[in-house]
Amino acid sequence: MKIKVDAEKLIAQYLLGDLTDPEKEQLDNWVKSSPQHEEFFNRLCTNMSFRKRYEAYTQINSHQAWKHFKKKYCQVSITSIFLKYAAIFILPIIIAAGGWYFYTSSEIQVSDNLTLGDAIQPGIPKATLILAGNNKQSLTPTYPTPVKVNHSTTAIAQNGALIYPTTPNTNIDSILKQRSEVIENNTLTTEQGNEFRVTFEDGTTVHLNYNTELRYPIKFSQTKRMVYLKGEAYFKVAQDTRPFYVITDHGTIRQYGTEFNVNTFSPERTEVALVKGSISIIPTKSSQEQFIKPGQLAHIEQKNNNISIHNVDLTPYIAWNEGRLIFDNRTLENIVEILEHWYNVDISFGTSELKQLRFTGNMDRYATISPILKAIARTTNLQIKIKGREILITDN
Repeated sequence: MKIKVDAEKLIAQYLLGDLTDPEKEQLDNWVKSSPQHEEFFNRLCTNMSFRKRYEAYTQINSHQAWKHFKKKYCQVSITSIFLKYAAIFILPIIIAAGGWYFYTSSEIQVSDNLTLGDAIQPGIPKATLILAGNNKQSLTPTYPTPVKVNHSTTAIAQNGALIYPTTPNTNIDSILKQRSEVIENNTLTTEQGNEFRVTFEDGTTVHLNYNTELRYPIKFSQTKRMVYLKGEAYFKVAQDTRPFYVITDHGTIRQYGTEFNVNTFSPERTEVALVKGSISIIPTKSSQEQFIKPGQLAHIEQKNNNISIHNVDLTPYIAWNEGRLIFDNRTLENIVEILEHWYNVDISFGTSELKQLRFTGNMDRYATISPILKAIARTTNLQIKIKGREILITDN
């Protein structure tokens, strides 16, 4: 059913609990104006089909509705009951009133099959360290373990992090500066369902996401600090007179004392989010250096070697580093891809059109997959079946 814009707004406000008395009267009049309106409204407020919910959703400004909903009802801590009980995905309104209905109603039943999701745990701190000569060592979150990274340097692996001994950058005379330095590299890699942290000898810390490779020297040179990244990592660069470079396939990020996230998962671009400080970006096939400001997101495009810069809310781009997974109007296909990598599962769809559903939500990165699956099932009336580490999402 196609409904008028005024009615759409009134329904959205009703679902948010934000109708004035005159507006409530307007809505009552619209509902009572025809049996079709009344049937549509009642179905919307109880348990309507997935297709009708999505159809209604596409006709409403979901982003503004979500912001309004969050402002009105989410003034509590992120660890509050609201999030705890998996209203983790508050879907853009009207379907989601779905999210609100799910939160307030105890009568909705979810398949017992979804409880199997409690057995699917999130990723763990685990990595492989590749030393000189291609010697490999598995790093896991255990008690402190010394790691001999070369003949003269021993790092410590503990609590999901590899920590190199601090080596202050001291001034040396011009003769030493002219000598060629022998740079020994280590490579740290994570696989699907893993993450890890590393602290370099200068005090810089890096948080590696899943499926990431970071190559770096055991000790930086006297003139610069340079690392090579494939995947995603969050950098907190220690202040130093030497510039710090992150090299990716699409370009170079140079920092000037800063905190930033670099994501190279897409083959089309490198994505850089600057949280604080100052960085510049130089595309691979260019010598032009372009600066970005805190709060900006930069894309280094592979196709045309250009840099595009956007002023955005960086929260969804860096939340993984702080233990959250935040999605802002992202497709279910995109969300599923992230869940697959982090929870090490295989998720498939009954029909391709389900992939294009868009969600806005916030979840605990270190919880089991069960709450998110329950939230999706309850708010969209989708059918979700779990068998081992295989998950199937279908329309009812």
